[in-house]
Amino acid sequence: MVFSSFDLIRKNTITFTSADGLKVTADQFVADPQFPYILLFHEQESSRGEFGTIARRLCKMDYNCLAVDLRNGGSKYFISNETARSCRDRRCPVTHQDIEGDMIAAIEYTREISEKPVILLGSGANGSLALKLAGEIDHVRAVVAFSPGEYYLPQLSIQDTIAGLEKPAFISASLTEIPYITQLTSGIEDPYLNLFEPQLGEGARGTESLLPDTENNSEYWLALLLFFKDLV
Repeated sequence: MVFSSFDLIRKNTITFTSADGLKVTADQFVADPQFPYILLFHEQESSRGEFGTIARRLCKMDYNCLAVDLRNGGSKYFISNETARSCRDRRCPVTHQDIEGDMIAAIEYTREISEKPVILLGSGANGSLALKLAGEIDHVRAVVAFSPGEYYLPQLSIQDTIAGLEKPAFISASLTEIPYITQLTSGIEDPYLNLFEPQLGEGARGTESLLPDTENNSEYWLALLLFFKDLV
């Protein structure tokens, strides 16, 4: 296990097995073994490296994190997506059901090491699947989705699937995307939906809105912090 210099957060790279036998790689960030976990699912064509700085900041909010390489990824953020590479080598399928299998395997992995319910945080297409799984799995406490959308039509309608979701959901996007996101989430009742619209500018798409170099990223972080505090 490698010790991080960021407030002694312990970081190590682990693997577990998806439903179809594919080896899934993830980076585990542990601030305190007693803290609950946030599972971090990158945007399509990306990798667990998307969360290198984000995970450490979430750990300072009294959470542990598991940043997962999913099979629909690539090599963004200077980290090769090991799960996607293994999937290509095996020529395994990359349907939404298969991606969900990787995500469910991550949930089960954390369940083995912590009994506390998890939070799912996803971006883009995988943010959409995080919303879906939040409504289907009891062990999920809440969900955060950045720039979700209808990436899986006609096989899967996210708007129909998440209608009636009864888990706390924080959903955000850039200012341009907000009308579309509002329609997508129209079936979630107000007590559960926290739809964040940037006020200080255009904002950014996906988890880019949380990165240090993104202008006005602090308003996203503040809204996310308040969301987490309401979960306590």
